[in-house]
Amino acid sequence: MNDTAQKMREISEKLDKDADDLMFIKDSLEKSSQLTHNMVTILTSFENRLRQLEETILPVHKETVTLQKLQENIENTQAALDHVLNYHDAVRDLDAVIRDGPSGGKLEQYISHMGQIQDALEFFSENNPSSPELSKATQLFKTGKELLQNEFRNLFTRHCNPVPAIKILDMLGTDDELPDSASVTSLNQLPEQALEELSEISKWLIGPGKTHDFMDVYYQIRAQTLKKSMEGLKDHLSKKSSGSAAGSYSPLIVSTNTTLLTPASSISHPSPILNKTLMKGIGGLKDHLNRSTGSHSPLTSGRLHKSKDAPNKRTSTLLRPMARKGAANKLDPERRPSSQGVESQGHVDPAIESYLYCISGLLKLMQCEAQLMSHIIPEEHQRKTFDKIIEKPLEMVSQDGEAIATTAKRAVIKHDYTAILSIFPVLKHLINVKPEFEETLSGTAPGTRGKLPTLIASLETTGAKALDEFYDVVKNDPEKSNLPKDGTVHELTSNTLIFLENLLDYVETTSAMLMAQKDPAFAISNKGNDMENKKKRVANYVAKILGAVGLNLDQKSKSYSDQYLGVIFLLNNLNYILKSLQRSGLLSLVVHSKPDIERDYEEKIRIQKTEYSRSWSRVLQHVIDGSKPMAVNLDPSKMKDKERQQIKDRFKGFNQDFEDLFKTHKGYAVPDPQVREDLRRESKQMILQQYTMFRDRYVVTSFTKNPEKYIKYTPEQVSSQIDHFFDISA
Repeated sequence: MNDTAQKMREISEKLDKDADDLMFIKDSLEKSSQLTHNMVTILTSFENRLRQLEETILPVHKETVTLQKLQENIENTQAALDHVLNYHDAVRDLDAVIRDGPSGGKLEQYISHMGQIQDALEFFSENNPSSPELSKATQLFKTGKELLQNEFRNLFTRHCNPVPAIKILDMLGTDDELPDSASVTSLNQLPEQALEELSEISKWLIGPGKTHDFMDVYYQIRAQTLKKSMEGLKDHLSKKSSGSAAGSYSPLIVSTNTTLLTPASSISHPSPILNKTLMKGIGGLKDHLNRSTGSHSPLTSGRLHKSKDAPNKRTSTLLRPMARKGAANKLDPERRPSSQGVESQGHVDPAIESYLYCISGLLKLMQCEAQLMSHIIPEEHQRKTFDKIIEKPLEMVSQDGEAIATTAKRAVIKHDYTAILSIFPVLKHLINVKPEFEETLSGTAPGTRGKLPTLIASLETTGAKALDEFYDVVKNDPEKSNLPKDGTVHELTSNTLIFLENLLDYVETTSAMLMAQKDPAFAISNKGNDMENKKKRVANYVAKILGAVGLNLDQKSKSYSDQYLGVIFLLNNLNYILKSLQRSGLLSLVVHSKPDIERDYEEKIRIQKTEYSRSWSRVLQHVIDGSKPMAVNLDPSKMKDKERQQIKDRFKGFNQDFEDLFKTHKGYAVPDPQVREDLRRESKQMILQQYTMFRDRYVVTSFTKNPEKYIKYTPEQVSSQIDHFFDISA
């Protein structure tokens, strides 16, 4: 029971509590409903107010938007009217400015004004083609364009002056001191400001101006300027070539190769044919090359003496585009450029040297023209304009080169082969500068690019013909009546060697000429080093000429009535050839064709010396009997008259033949002192021992009452006499 009552109490307490909670919830719901009602009332009032505001403001907003659109339209219309009025105003306001032209440093502003006129012109053309303003704008634009073209012409003419010859030579003289780009731009033909203005004008004319007329003005002025520059260079060189002092630069490097030159006074005179064919003697060579040959002491003690017509020193020249380094390269206006820093100085024919300068000068001027043009002429028009600029100067230089080739051809026809030597420096220089010419002329017309190759081909053909005919002349010279009376070196030999020595400085050039001959002997295989092939080709030619000289000399030696004078003649010429080969450097070239040539010549010389020794056989026969002394009874008491007479005849024969030999051989010429001493020494070795034995054997016998009549010479006297062999003054 107690438990039940307890549970009932607990349940009653819970119900009371739940009733309290329920009452609290009801109160909360009532408050919430009240708050909700109040909020709904507020929102409804706000909504009503917003509706009233919208009904009031919306008409005002619509009216404001309309007014804004009207204002924007008015502003746009005003701007458009201002824009149109600007075009009208530009034509009117800029009329005087445009007609005044761009002079007075107003170029940039003037071009800006022309832009305004162009805009007006385009506007009227597009929007009102019938407007009178279009006609005014068109005329004004045309006037402004013409004035810009005139300004271009005037500005260009004012600053385009011929380049002084000294400046050209200065530019050539400093090439190796500057990088490639600097050497080209070092001329500075136009002031920087003028160049900028010309560039601006050309850009406007080619762009908005839509005209190419200024390019014609450009090429006409530059072509005339370049032509005058070249003419001035030629005139300067022509005036200075008559004897002015050498300056500090030359495109010619002088290389010195001394030669064993036999002067005209000491060598034989060739036949009339050779006078025309073999360089017309030493004087002819001097006329063509102004070459000089150093005096050689080996000749001074012999029969050869320098003639006033003989050159002093052999010189050869080589054109190069680069000059010597150093401040000394600056040229004095009154000095003619020449090379420095070499052992000796010399030059080719002044006309040829001037032509070489002109080639180098034209190349550098053309490079400067290309550089200048790149700042003014649009790239797509540069090559065509450049072609027109260089046409006449290039043609002038080309014609001068053809004149040289023609002169050489005429000389070759007349068998004057000195002229070919003037071609060598020209051809060599043309070949050297050909890559630069080709690069500079790249993109020009085929006729322009072909001028230099055509000239080179012409010179090579002329040279090839001359080299071939020179061989024929050397080989086939028939004249034998004009042989040297003393057996000295023949002028055929000396002139031929001089000619060949000139080839040393022009191996590549000579090789190109020989290739033009299409001779199988010069068709060297392309395998191996190209320079070695060229050397071998030239070596083959030199060997061929030497062979022809040798055969000719051999035939000439047989024409002497005195057999041993012919031997001396051949000995002198062979020795001269060998010494010239060794001294000049030709030997190092010829060995490419004939490795044993030096030994061959030495053997030929030895044979001629041996042949000469046989001239003593007439003398020796008196003092020897075969390989034994003659046998006679030396006892005076037992000596028979026949034996005495035999001894007398031997001494008398020796005296007579020795004196005859002396008279003859002292008139022989042996210019080389070493050969001369060799022949004297070998003669002494042959005769003195035999004569001494012979004399000592019979000097003690009484084979005669007048021994001084028969025993005229002591061994010392014989030796002394031999020392005077080959000495006409003895």
